[in-house]
Amino acid sequence: MDLQKQIRVFSLLGDEIQQMIEKDDKVIDITYGKNCWFVPEFVKSALSGLSFMLKEEKLSRWLSKYPHPNKNRKNIGIIMAGNIPAVGFHDLLTVLFSHNQAVIKLSHNDNVLIPYLVDLMIKIDPGMKHQIKFVRSLNHIDAVIATGSDNTSRYFEYTFRELPRLIRKNRTSCCILNGDESSRELAELSYDIFSYFGMGCRNVSKLFVPAGYNVESLIPHFSAYSWIKNHSKYYNNYTFQSSRYTLEHRQFIDGQFFIMAKSKDMVSPLSCLYYDEYGNTLEAADIIRLNRNKIQCVVAPKGLFPNNIDFGTAQFPEPWDYADAIDTMKFLAEI
Repeated sequence: MDLQKQIRVFSLLGDEIQQMIEKDDKVIDITYGKNCWFVPEFVKSALSGLSFMLKEEKLSRWLSKYPHPNKNRKNIGIIMAGNIPAVGFHDLLTVLFSHNQAVIKLSHNDNVLIPYLVDLMIKIDPGMKHQIKFVRSLNHIDAVIATGSDNTSRYFEYTFRELPRLIRKNRTSCCILNGDESSRELAELSYDIFSYFGMGCRNVSKLFVPAGYNVESLIPHFSAYSWIKNHSKYYNNYTFQSSRYTLEHRQFIDGQFFIMAKSKDMVSPLSCLYYDEYGNTLEAADIIRLNRNKIQCVVAPKGLFPNNIDFGTAQFPEPWDYADAIDTMKFLAEI
């Protein structure tokens, strides 16, 4: 298919996705029925992120840096994660724009939304059905893209050791505060932290704050997400972590629906938000550099840190914002 026509197809898909949100499409409730973590508000947030990405001008800008794809179509296996709704869509998008066939193994946690979006895609362009296949196991593929945990990545590396492969591991995101943030910025930060209950690699799980910063003062700015404590599984995690810290006589701050604890670790458990202090921005930059293999993105005030993103934008990546900073399109071009 001509590239401009293909871009137009996905731009129309973005429009369809926006209509799904506005009309409160029944698939949103079906998705929630299959996975209680995919509450309607967060499914809509994920769909908004896709609609944001699938703008014609953005897709054109993204694809302009790559040569025209090889016509020799290959079967690319995609093992999709299921931590947040439709998280594997970008891999599908990239495989299709590289003029390859997508052979998809869905996560059992997210087996409704992706097929529904594919059906929408095929309605816009019936020819797409020849480029997409859903399978229970990956056989007869030429390469694989797999997303999982640090543990599953070792399994993937071994299982697909004979193939070109792009294997992703656990990542998280962090935020650097300088103490001059407005109430609006801190409220926007709450979305970066608590959307999807904090389960995504782009969710902020660690704050870096100036020495002496009053971390407890952040709690009122996060109140918009206090409703997540009404989710029984999330609340069980919150009460477990609160009890554990209490029994172990470890200091923590109770935010009433999450806890904050000082830690050197980058990745916090569900319902926890870690924080640590820094002396100056150079020290903060060194910490980020040393942990770069675990960090997906850095939220910070404009100009404070190279390549940081704005408050409230962590869950709205551009098409060129690749997971684990690995250029998926380049990987596919070199197979």
